[in-house]
Amino acid sequence: MSAATPLDRGAEKTATLFVDDSERNSDLYWKSGFWAGDPFIFVESEGKTHLLLSDLELGRGKKESRVDEVHSYSAVLKSAREQAGGENVPYDGVIAHFLHLLGVTDLRVSASFPLRIADQLRAAGFKIEAASDPFFPDRGRKTSGEIAQLEEIQQITESAMLFAIEEIRKAEVVDRFLHLDGTPLTVERLKTAVRLHCLERGAALGELIIAPGDQGCDPHNFGSGPLSAGETIIIDIFPRHLESRFWGDMTRTVLKGTASDEQHRLYAAVAEAQVAAVDQIAPGVSGADVHQTVQEIFARAEFPTEIRDGDWVGFFHGTGHGVGLDIHELPRISQGGPPLEEGMVVTVEPGLYYPGLGGCRIEDVVVVTSDGCRNLNHAPKVLEV
Repeated sequence: MSAATPLDRGAEKTATLFVDDSERNSDLYWKSGFWAGDPFIFVESEGKTHLLLSDLELGRGKKESRVDEVHSYSAVLKSAREQAGGENVPYDGVIAHFLHLLGVTDLRVSASFPLRIADQLRAAGFKIEAASDPFFPDRGRKTSGEIAQLEEIQQITESAMLFAIEEIRKAEVVDRFLHLDGTPLTVERLKTAVRLHCLERGAALGELIIAPGDQGCDPHNFGSGPLSAGETIIIDIFPRHLESRFWGDMTRTVLKGTASDEQHRLYAAVAEAQVAAVDQIAPGVSGADVHQTVQEIFARAEFPTEIRDGDWVGFFHGTGHGVGLDIHELPRISQGGPPLEEGMVVTVEPGLYYPGLGGCRIEDVVVVTSDGCRNLNHAPKVLEV
């Protein structure tokens, strides 16, 4: 059967379909349990799950995946060619033939589903509906096993954070710049050391944020150049576990030497807001309410959020986000954030940013429990090191 062959719909039967690689698509990995960097086909129909894999991945798929049946792409291709009278059958035609073998007529796909394949399947008579996010709402409520895996990567993240702060603490100040073991301590040098620290503990760390001074006033400025005494340094570390594939996330702000009164006041406001937000998190409390609490604390501390010289200053991002197989997941702790539920795992990371003064952000990861939340981080929060 080619993709253009009309479908004999008969009794309608709906299935979930993914055509993607699970290294990129965390929904697919969560559902299938199979990790692959090349696209493969996943189908769930009437409570039964299927993988259609190349012969290269067939054996590994049978051993590692959590699906009910693993099928050979070459065998399905052979069947499709036989039905097509020996003619060549394109990739989308093989998918259509596989769905036909399963008796599927209607498809539920994600918003990121490949458009060309969708067009070809529609031409073959399949009805396709793109589901809204979250595609699998249950992903937001972590199981006890998933929480244990998140706890493990968060311990690695915290270890890396303590290591980075200790490197700054050990550094000497030479003409206001930091030196370690006789050579300048730059952002690039410290990042390399932090990456190696994570890798030795089973986690991969690509980019990370070590943003000194005014660089930290752009929350997603990764940071570069020399580190200096007397300026705030935002350190935001987010590695991924090489086995579980879960992400860690943690931020601390430190300063080498003695902070000014205004830097102390900035840090105190962020620390107060972060503690208040963590204390408020519980089932039924909305992410919007937690975010509003942070905004009110900053307003009382007289740290306004506004545009100065064409750029935002103050607190102009969300208070937190879900974390799991994606570094940024639902739910959001921000304006419009939904009610939190037991088992959700979220970051709590308020921040303030004022060029000339510096940036400050503090972040922990918490698990929503039956009566509040449990903080997965235990590292101290200290400005001066």
